[in-house]
Amino acid sequence: MRISFCAPNKKVKVSLYDTSGRLCCTGDFAVEYGYNNFKVFGSPRNAIVTLSCDGAEASVSVVNTGDTSSRCSIQSIGKTSVIQSKSLLSNGGFVFHSGDQLRFTMYSNSCGEVISREQTDNPTASTQYLFDFTGIQNIRPDLISNYDSVCNMDLISWTWQPVEGADGYKYCYSNNYESAVDLGTTTTVTYGQPIDSSSSYRIYVWAYNDCGVSDVNMLYAFSPARHVTDAEYETATAETTNLRILNIFEQPDSAILRTQSINVNLEDTIWNYLAERMYQAARTTGVGIAAPQVGINRKVVCLQRWDKTEGSGIFASHPWEYYFNPQIVEYSDSVVRRSDGCLSVPSGSNYPEIGEFSYRATWVKVTYYDVDGVFHEEKINQQYTAHIFQHEIDHLNAIMFFDRQVEENAFKYTIIEGDSYEGLPEIR
Repeated sequence: MRISFCAPNKKVKVSLYDTSGRLCCTGDFAVEYGYNNFKVFGSPRNAIVTLSCDGAEASVSVVNTGDTSSRCSIQSIGKTSVIQSKSLLSNGGFVFHSGDQLRFTMYSNSCGEVISREQTDNPTASTQYLFDFTGIQNIRPDLISNYDSVCNMDLISWTWQPVEGADGYKYCYSNNYESAVDLGTTTTVTYGQPIDSSSSYRIYVWAYNDCGVSDVNMLYAFSPARHVTDAEYETATAETTNLRILNIFEQPDSAILRTQSINVNLEDTIWNYLAERMYQAARTTGVGIAAPQVGINRKVVCLQRWDKTEGSGIFASHPWEYYFNPQIVEYSDSVVRRSDGCLSVPSGSNYPEIGEFSYRATWVKVTYYDVDGVFHEEKINQQYTAHIFQHEIDHLNAIMFFDRQVEENAFKYTIIEGDSYEGLPEIR
């Protein structure tokens, strides 16, 4: 049986025990710094080897696959040069044993190949090593680092400092260089998609030359929140008993329901008032309502929390709560087919027949601001309440419940065939 270990001193005691703790053999050895090798003869099939040096001790369990019949003995067979690959970037550094021979290698990307420089040493004190790469020409450019952004409700743009050695730049809305747009030598890019209020935006940018592409850098910007408009204020404060709920089968209602909503500015107190009016319009006939359903394309929803209870006994009820700028940031990996409906999809002889079901995640994680302007991130585990959140937040994204009657991403999810929510109100 052969044993190898790294000795931190020039003297070591090696002992071998069987599994009952009986000492089989032992020996003191003069060794060299670094990795040393020993052979053990006649040890039990299963044994424990103990190594002692300068008051420190370590043990290892071993299995002898060779001779177990001869007398137990330990023999030193010298030192072995072992090169271990270590990095200063991992685990905060590496352990150096006195007497170890260290070989340092540094690499740099050059045009079409990787150039390395190497030094070998056996240091006895702290030592600085310098690697000379001045002879390397035509290396790929560094990543874009310094940039400024301009962001308002009309545009978002980023401008960065030119990168030394770069022939040009590319950008993409996703981290995909293959589909990136070539800017040439231009160091400014303007976001070319509709801008939402109070939202974060990002682009991915690369510098390139004939020798390669830099690492990617992700540039951020955050748009300001848009204040309430005169038309929105007029709709929210209309002098009617209840706000009118829009009908998907009529115009201009359908155009509003099919328009993406934008975030609200939390400084505008009108949104709390709107949420209260939305509640009054929906509380007797539904379990939730979103601002587009009353004619305002803003991210405000009001819904009943069936996973919460207020009061007790016959006075127990499920509270209605208001949410501003809500979004779903995570879905379960399973979806269930459930009964569904909508206050904006009325039934009757004058309207098309639409199946009253949809596919919904069994839980969701949502972020939102409450009526006090406090930000929350919450996982909604109860299926019924999670369904309501999905239904209402879909309205903010111009999605109707019947759009969810075919699970487009079936390959990503476990599909569960469900039924109605027994004993609970219809989702409308």
